[in-house]
Amino acid sequence: MKHLTRILVLLLLFVFAGMDTWAQQFPISSHYTVNPYALNPAFAGANNRSEFYMNYRKDWSSIAGSPQTYRINGNRKVYNNMYVGGEIMADFADIFYRLKMGLSYTYRVQLATDQYLSFGLAGHFYQSVIRLDQVNADFDDPIFRNLDRLFKSSYNAGFGLVYNRDNLYLGFGMPVMMRTQDAYLNLSEGTFAFERAYDFYAGNRYQLDSRWEVQPAFVLRKTLNQPVIMDFSAMFIYDKQYWLGGLYRNTSLFGLTVGGQLTNRMMLNYTYEIGVGGIHSQSGGTHEITLGFRREKEDARSIRSRTKTKNSANISKQKQQKETKLKKDKITREREKTQRYKKKKTYLRRTRTSTKLPKYAPYENFK
Repeated sequence: MKHLTRILVLLLLFVFAGMDTWAQQFPISSHYTVNPYALNPAFAGANNRSEFYMNYRKDWSSIAGSPQTYRINGNRKVYNNMYVGGEIMADFADIFYRLKMGLSYTYRVQLATDQYLSFGLAGHFYQSVIRLDQVNADFDDPIFRNLDRLFKSSYNAGFGLVYNRDNLYLGFGMPVMMRTQDAYLNLSEGTFAFERAYDFYAGNRYQLDSRWEVQPAFVLRKTLNQPVIMDFSAMFIYDKQYWLGGLYRNTSLFGLTVGGQLTNRMMLNYTYEIGVGGIHSQSGGTHEITLGFRREKEDARSIRSRTKTKNSANISKQKQQKETKLKKDKITREREKTQRYKKKKTYLRRTRTSTKLPKYAPYENFK
């Protein structure tokens, strides 16, 4: 009975606490502030590097059995403007379990010198479970007796489009493209239904001075038959190494973010969210932590180009060394020739200026 009471408390939270977690079918995260790929697959390669992230989120920390979510995702360049990525998410809320696994492909097109358009496609596998074995209740109750979908697997697809110009990013995505058959049924039968979902992203980065930057962003999420959820955030970045930011969500929720680069390839980010008023004051807030690894990655064409350039430079250097050697040899030969000429000239001069007396005396000596 105690366990059943806890489940009822959770259901009340889902209804009255803004429905952040279940109204949008999947847990809502602030992870996108440091990893936009988590929001839209078309963001793969936006930073021109390979990325891998591990994320943990605990909602309503003061409530036993409240939702907690584990995520790992990453993306990398495979060739020229092509990127691949993957994601695994496990979400637990007392007796409700959900697993999501997906792969994505992104292609980036250069429109102008500093303008790009990225297309992203993703395929997802979902598995949903209700653990009735953890419920201490009478299974003769019609609520449980008539519930026949305690375990289900399904597939879906996602789509993303991102426009980038300098530090400006505009994105549109459909994390859930296909409305499943269950969504057309009534609530009692549509236990694991999927509705189409949309999101929109707009963000920019402005240089305040030689060290400080500010990165404002706006995110809108919409699931069919559910309220719109909007995020307004701003991140202040110091020396491209450390950041501090704030977030407001239209479900009366505020968030504080702090993070930084631990090394050249490793970053850490922490976000604390708290709601205002009502049952939010008893939830204990939400904690989210992200550990990321980032590495610059060259594509095969870049490597070949760099190798070709290096080989050309080596050939040019060898040619230059050969030409220099020939010039030195020529100079040496000319010097040797000049020295031989000087020796010969000196010898002739000495011969002409010899002190030997003439064979015949002058005419005057015979007088």
